[in-house]
Amino acid sequence: MKKRAERVIKNIVSPMENFLALESASGILLLISTFIAMYLANSPFHESYNHFIHMPIGVSFGEFSIEKSLVHWVNDGLMVIFFFVVGLEIKSELFQGELSSPKKAALPIFAAIGGMVAPALIYLYFNDTTSEGVAGWGIPMATDIAFAVGVLTMLGKRVPFALKVFLLALAIVDDLGAVLVIAFFYTADISQGALGAAAIIFAIITLFRYSGIRNLLVYTILGFAAWFAVLKSGVHATIAGVILGLMTPLDAYQKKKSMSEKMTLFAKDLSNMLSGESDETSLNKTALYKIDEIKQVAIEGKSPLERIIHFLHPWVSYVIMPVFAFVNAGVHLEFSEINIVFANNITLGIIFGLLLGKPIGVMFFSWIACKLKIAELPKSVTWAHMFSASLLAGIGFTMALFISNLALAPELETYSKTGILSASVFTALLGVLVFKLIPHKKKVD
Repeated sequence: MKKRAERVIKNIVSPMENFLALESASGILLLISTFIAMYLANSPFHESYNHFIHMPIGVSFGEFSIEKSLVHWVNDGLMVIFFFVVGLEIKSELFQGELSSPKKAALPIFAAIGGMVAPALIYLYFNDTTSEGVAGWGIPMATDIAFAVGVLTMLGKRVPFALKVFLLALAIVDDLGAVLVIAFFYTADISQGALGAAAIIFAIITLFRYSGIRNLLVYTILGFAAWFAVLKSGVHATIAGVILGLMTPLDAYQKKKSMSEKMTLFAKDLSNMLSGESDETSLNKTALYKIDEIKQVAIEGKSPLERIIHFLHPWVSYVIMPVFAFVNAGVHLEFSEINIVFANNITLGIIFGLLLGKPIGVMFFSWIACKLKIAELPKSVTWAHMFSASLLAGIGFTMALFISNLALAPELETYSKTGILSASVFTALLGVLVFKLIPHKKKVD
């Protein structure tokens, strides 16, 4: 009985540990890409770097053609895959993970709401409605999962595992909030025709799903068509990725009982075939076909959502996000302009929004939730741990840079990017310092 319980606990904890390890490694790659971008943007090669990321790249089919710069292809194209995975993770957390029950979800949801509201209010304090940077209020709202979890992981085994899970759940709720902000507040003029076309494509995908169509190529083509329609509609194209992620089936095609029966039957048939074979080095076509059937049943024993996350997450973490950082994080700063940049209200609003707004919002709303007995602190997690995590929640790199591109004019992005990078460094260092000062007497679960 004890061994069975241990296996169950391992099956629950191991996938989460693997996910956190993936995010940690991704954070290191993001950091390297950011340093390279910053170096190139402030080196003798800064003009070449700028020309490279704004290099026009076009695609044409007959009379149809589309041309955008490299940075636009990354932000409007590659990042759709990032947001697709965000949609998958949100759905997974809502139905199976830390947000799947009111008791589990209460603390990270309250903390995330506080961590979004307070930074936005602080930013608006520095940038009122008469300011040219007022539209950037959404920039300091989101937490970067990869960097925040990466910093916690580097702190070692003294970090309670429950604290990592809390920060991960908070960041996912943050991402959901950021997606809603992008959808409702950072859209261009709406094209009703294109939006209607996108709605029809999403309806077709839903119809195909419930009709039992499983061909991945069909859904890939429809997904690309949906992305293009949303791109032309005025709603940001990445929203298509989130919607497609939320539409991905969570249930496996093969139920456990059916899967067990089929695997037993196929294995028996295969065993009978092999027992009559004299050649030990090759199999006949019937046996190979039976092996393929076993393989297909095994594949369909996992849900499409799990399989797609497993396939795409390494690509997003190790390729797409570092590429995004490389083309977006390069900020060219002249030494004589540093004082001007750091005195700008956009820069100050972002720095204080992330550095003060995040911890104040996360801590206050978490405290309110616990006081009202809506939520409680996880086992082995103290308020000192929570304060350290609330500081790390101020690392707002990926989503903050993305919203900055949508919210502000290009000539203002030097201020926003400087604020994002500076605040992320400050909050990471403060979070580590606070954690190092916490007495670690309790055994970590």
